[in-house]
Amino acid sequence: MMFPLCVYAAVILCSFTSISNGNVEQTVLRGVQTSLLSMYIPSKPFTCLDGSLTVPFEFVNDDYCDCQDGSDEPGTSACSNGQFFCENKGYLGTLIPSHFVGDGICDCCDGSDEYETTIVCNNTCFELTQKFQAGRDARRTLHEAGVAKKKEIIAKSKAITSERQEHFNELEQDLNNLENDLKETEKLKQEAEVLEYAAKEKNQKLWEEKRAIQQAMVRDQQIREIFVDLDTNEDSLVSIDELQKHTELDTNQANEFTVEEVRSILGSDSVNFNEFNTIVFEKISNSYQSSPEPTTPTPEPTPLPEPSIYSATTPSSILETHGYEEEEVTTTSSFYKDNEEENNNERDDYHESSSVSTSLEHEKHIHASLAPEYDNETKVLIQIADQARNEYNQLKEKIIQIKRQIQDFKKQSDVDLGPNSDYAPILDECFDYDEREYTYRICMFKTAKQISKGGSSEVTIGYWDSWSGPKDDKYLKMKYSNGATCWNGPPRSLTVTLQCGTEQKLSDVREPSRCEYTMTFETPLACDETIANRPLHPGHVEF
Repeated sequence: MMFPLCVYAAVILCSFTSISNGNVEQTVLRGVQTSLLSMYIPSKPFTCLDGSLTVPFEFVNDDYCDCQDGSDEPGTSACSNGQFFCENKGYLGTLIPSHFVGDGICDCCDGSDEYETTIVCNNTCFELTQKFQAGRDARRTLHEAGVAKKKEIIAKSKAITSERQEHFNELEQDLNNLENDLKETEKLKQEAEVLEYAAKEKNQKLWEEKRAIQQAMVRDQQIREIFVDLDTNEDSLVSIDELQKHTELDTNQANEFTVEEVRSILGSDSVNFNEFNTIVFEKISNSYQSSPEPTTPTPEPTPLPEPSIYSATTPSSILETHGYEEEEVTTTSSFYKDNEEENNNERDDYHESSSVSTSLEHEKHIHASLAPEYDNETKVLIQIADQARNEYNQLKEKIIQIKRQIQDFKKQSDVDLGPNSDYAPILDECFDYDEREYTYRICMFKTAKQISKGGSSEVTIGYWDSWSGPKDDKYLKMKYSNGATCWNGPPRSLTVTLQCGTEQKLSDVREPSRCEYTMTFETPLACDETIANRPLHPGHVEF
């Protein structure tokens, strides 16, 4: 069924309509977008828009599909892949699938898709225009208020940015000064440490020399004790039969401690003190055990031999060997003399098992002893070196901190903060969104986390990656990636959609796919000045 001519102006009349105006004739086709009218010229054959075929123009809108792309039937439902253009005059022109044409349902707000049916379509274009206008006015009002706050935020941000730049310049100057100071402090430290080291070395050497003297004296005492303990007949000699009693010295415990084995230790049938010192002592000192305390009364002791017998390792010779005067170790010498007097007066004490063990314990104590305190001069040098080290380390720590601040500033400077750095005010700022189980926290251009309200866990769902909006507005979305890996899944990631708002807040958080999160962030910084400057109630709307 054909409607009367000119029911709708321009593009939605008959298969084609001639409008005469003097000698001018213009043909307009139903269902063709205005931008494509130049491809449909009635006086010329029609070439399919995909270029696959050329047909006589009469084939256009003849209700038979000739073109593979359906472009020859823009006004009919003949082609399943064709598109019909609803002009929707006064509202937004739209494209609908051509098989919707004449299906008894009003798809175009002006009803032009049902031109051949008996269906009466109410023209709803005006109502849609009103709703569209109201929505656009509300959007414009929101952006107007948002832009006003955006300007305030950016003005404050610029002041902060200027302060940060000044601070950065100060940091670089401080770093330069501190590095110069560090070189001078390091030089002073090294000089103080040279003096400290020399003083410590001197003290260490003196202590080691004195300790060596003490050890030699203790060793001498130990040799005397063992010699006296072995010299049971008190003839100032240790003989084979005296040593043979100490079977613990037998290296081959399976057999008898033979005379030959004893002679191999002594080197002869008997040895005096000097020979015992030089030949025997080292062979038996580790295995020797003192004689048990006698069960019968001991005879009166005879006087010990003259000191000349033991002259090989007297304290005087030890002191001379190490370059010390005897009075330098008065205490040790006194100890030695007291013990010698005790040897002369109480001979039977050497037969007690405690005598040798006491000397052995004394020797262990000397080996295990710590160095004595440093003298006052050395202590002063140590204090000076410690102070120099502290000053050096403090300067070094300050330099590390300043370098870290400078590095952070440079990293922030490399971040793309949007056109004209509009998003600089929220750099490093954090925002939370609470739901029943978790708090979601995003720190702008850094990290995003999921925090359990039970306090049991904190999961990173992404690190700042890049802007990820569409090509025409990449600053519409933010991408955070490489978060904590899901169990048997991919690393977590987050997409943040920015929307104009009068406040800065997260308004929605979801997980549409496993380990892939989305957030909506409202901020005045996303408000568009172009939208804010549109007329609020225009006389007409250009679509």
